[in-house]
Amino acid sequence: MFKTFLFFIFSCISLSGFTQNAAAPPQTKDEFEKNYQWRIQQSSLSGVYIPKDLFDALKQLNRLTDSTSRLKFKLLTENEAEHKLFFSLNRWIVLNWGLYEGSRLGAYLKEYKVSFPEDQATAIIISWHRTLNGKEINFKEISSRMFEKRKKEREEELKRATIIEEKILPAKKNNDASTIKN
Repeated sequence: MFKTFLFFIFSCISLSGFTQNAAAPPQTKDEFEKNYQWRIQQSSLSGVYIPKDLFDALKQLNRLTDSTSRLKFKLLTENEAEHKLFFSLNRWIVLNWGLYEGSRLGAYLKEYKVSFPEDQATAIIISWHRTLNGKEINFKEISSRMFEKRKKEREEELKRATIIEEKILPAKKNNDASTIKN
C-alpha cells in the first residue's frame, strides 16, 4: 500500500506539470512582487487548494491519504520520513502548494524563518509525522533546525568560494562635523 501511496504522489506531481499555467515568468522585480502579492492572497492556485497554515496543511494531508498509507508513514522514523519522501511527498508539496512562486502557505511558513521551499515542505512532513505519532509538533525547533541548516550550508559555500578579483576601494573623506578640527 505504501507503494500505492508513493505512486499516487508521483502521479500528482506528474499531472501537476500539465495543469500549470503557461504564463511567462515575471520580467521585472516589480512584476514578480505584484504576482507574489497576488498569489499569497489566493486560496487556490491552478485549481489546487492551498492550505492557509501548518494545521490546515496537516488536515489536507490527512484528507488526501488513505489510512493504510498514513499508518505506513507513521511507522517510519522521523529521519526516514524527512529523507525518504524528499523526491515524492516533499516535491508534491512544493509543486502543488506553490512554494516556489509564492502561496499563502509559503508566506505563512516564512513568518517562522522557513524560507526555502524544500525546507518548508520538510517542516510540514516532520510536523505531520509528529502529529500522527501523538508527539508535540514543536514547530519552533523544526524551523530553527531548518534555518540553521541553511545558514551552515551558506557558510560552507562561502568557504569553498573562489575570489575572482579583490579590489581595495579608497577611503571616503569624512565630512562629518564631529571629525572636523578647528
